[in-house]
Amino acid sequence: MTIKEIAQRANVSLGTVDRVLHKRGKVSRKTKERILAILEEVDYKPNVYARGLALNKSFVVAALVPDSEEGEYWEVPSLGIKRAVKNLGQFGIKVNFFYFDQNNVESFIERTAEVLELEPDGVILAPVINFEATKFCFKLKAKEIPFTIIDSKIHGDNYLSFIGQDSFQSGRLAAKLLVSSVPKQGKIFIISIKNNENHNRTLQQRIEGFKDFMLSASNQDLLLEEINVDQRNSDWKINLEKICSRKNIDGIYVPSSKVHFVAEIIFNKKLSIKLVGNDLINNNFKYLESGIIDYVIGQRPENQGYMALENFYKFLVAKQEISKNVFLPLDIITKENLMYYKPQIELS
Repeated sequence: MTIKEIAQRANVSLGTVDRVLHKRGKVSRKTKERILAILEEVDYKPNVYARGLALNKSFVVAALVPDSEEGEYWEVPSLGIKRAVKNLGQFGIKVNFFYFDQNNVESFIERTAEVLELEPDGVILAPVINFEATKFCFKLKAKEIPFTIIDSKIHGDNYLSFIGQDSFQSGRLAAKLLVSSVPKQGKIFIISIKNNENHNRTLQQRIEGFKDFMLSASNQDLLLEEINVDQRNSDWKINLEKICSRKNIDGIYVPSSKVHFVAEIIFNKKLSIKLVGNDLINNNFKYLESGIIDYVIGQRPENQGYMALENFYKFLVAKQEISKNVFLPLDIITKENLMYYKPQIELS
């Protein structure tokens, strides 16, 4: 049944039915109840495709994400957004990408200024520079520009939606996997490989989750040491090799996609160390396949990008309600089940 037929049956105008369908404007309670009863009776399903064409309008979404090289983590969410553009472009959804250097605060600030100047209909934000990202979100809120956050949450709840993993639980899961693989009185290192002074919020929460699990009574005999490796130092790879070559290391956790740097050292020096990291990217694939990396905890970054744009389609075009928080599954990927994740790698 069409909207026109529903309007005739309810003895109201097309505009009144439209206001009830999209929950906007004033409609008397009695009229609204009559229209809703008819909609329920005929099991009305809106033709969203027709609506998108009827709007004859383009919606511009700004994607503010870190720049990346081939095979790195942030390449994958961007690919997810681009895939969504191919599927949703017919509804007038367009995306402008704004890439920033995640190790350079000024780069992020410059891109945010460009986004605000554009005044888009929505923003997809990767808030890896947490403090500046939070400030940017306040500015978006003031301009009434809806925004969706991917990968990691930030302070406040003014976002349209968050799509990502529970980073704290990801860290706890990593600890459980590693603890079950090393001796009861073993030694475990947390090695953070980074390009700046601070962890982003995702890495912080993973480390906190890992430590939280390690503090349980059953793990008190294990030794835990946390080490930071600064990639800005010219000799960082030499320092990382020295760290990994220390005696009596039973397990290493790298709370990021950079676990492949440690895997390369373990492979080259033929070390016997259990290794757990995050994110199924090309650079980690071969070390999982060979068994050098024992476990990778995945968070489906391509889905994050795709769903972020899909949410704006639902919000801007279909006028549907959006889930505030979407926590994606924590995938435990090993050599034994890697074959089932191969299509995900091939997408990138």
